[in-house]
Amino acid sequence: MLLLLSREKLHGNYGDLIGESTVHLAVLKRIDRFAKSDKIVLISGETGTGKERVAHALHTESPYAMHPIVIVNCAEIAENLIASELFGHERGAFTGADQRHIGLFETASGSTLFLDEIGELPKPLQSKLLRVLQENEIRRMGGTKQIPVKVRVLAATNIDLIEAVAAGRFRRDLYERLKPLHIQLPALRQRREDIPALAKHFLKKENNLSNRKIEDINPEVLSLFDAYSWPGNIRELEGIISRAVLLAEGDEILPDHLPQDVWTPHAHALPLADATAAANPDTAEYLVLPFRIGTTLKEIEKSAILTTLARENGNKSKTAAVLGISRVTLDIKLRTYSDEA
Repeated sequence: MLLLLSREKLHGNYGDLIGESTVHLAVLKRIDRFAKSDKIVLISGETGTGKERVAHALHTESPYAMHPIVIVNCAEIAENLIASELFGHERGAFTGADQRHIGLFETASGSTLFLDEIGELPKPLQSKLLRVLQENEIRRMGGTKQIPVKVRVLAATNIDLIEAVAAGRFRRDLYERLKPLHIQLPALRQRREDIPALAKHFLKKENNLSNRKIEDINPEVLSLFDAYSWPGNIRELEGIISRAVLLAEGDEILPDHLPQDVWTPHAHALPLADATAAANPDTAEYLVLPFRIGTTLKEIEKSAILTTLARENGNKSKTAAVLGISRVTLDIKLRTYSDEA
């Protein structure tokens, strides 16, 4: 039986987590289920997919929301300092420790501690963290007293922890402790239908920050967005919109306001002839499209699309695959050409 997902069925308010795609709503459903628990939640996903936003949502809808969330990036703290940062130290615990330091676990007691990039935690610290998670108590460096802490721990990673365990970089017992409540965030390319809403959300946000009044995003921009691979995910989209708002001179974002990477999203892919050869190695031919100097980029693109479509006998899926664009983008282009006729 197909279960229809919708925001109306959620208990929490997740207005900052933009999107209505099925994969995104599935993430919201998990957040909604896990938020009220005091158990550890592991959030995984590529860089820029919004792991910290999810952590904030989990905290905001949790019983600990009356206290501020405490955030630490495990990759940004020097290895010789991270134990002190997490668990604290007593005066004289090491050279330079001239006074007691309260660690982040104690600071976050009664609230949420978000351990970002937990996959980068040095292995000697992983065993200490595991003990804290099991016993709910810490011992400061140089101290002898066990100190109870009541902390809801959220952890995030952009690496595959299963691979890290297999490679000996991450403790299996710690992974087993983290994994029961797991939220896997999709890459932006896996939720392309959310891109227009996200782009407009960031446009509104950047207008407020920059005191601009850019009203719209040109459809051709959205078409380019749909074809782009988004290696930096949502964070990259936000940065591109921010840049475009500053560059825009009229009342809308145009393709000229986008960085070159978005214009050439498939520069790493095979050229047209090579892509055709890869798809049809037995029948491929090298197709040369002649253009006069002065031919516009738009005309070149149109010729390439229509020629490839004819070559593929009108098969749009094959045409899109050969050109390295999505079927949605191809349909938009073809409708544009039809309207121009």
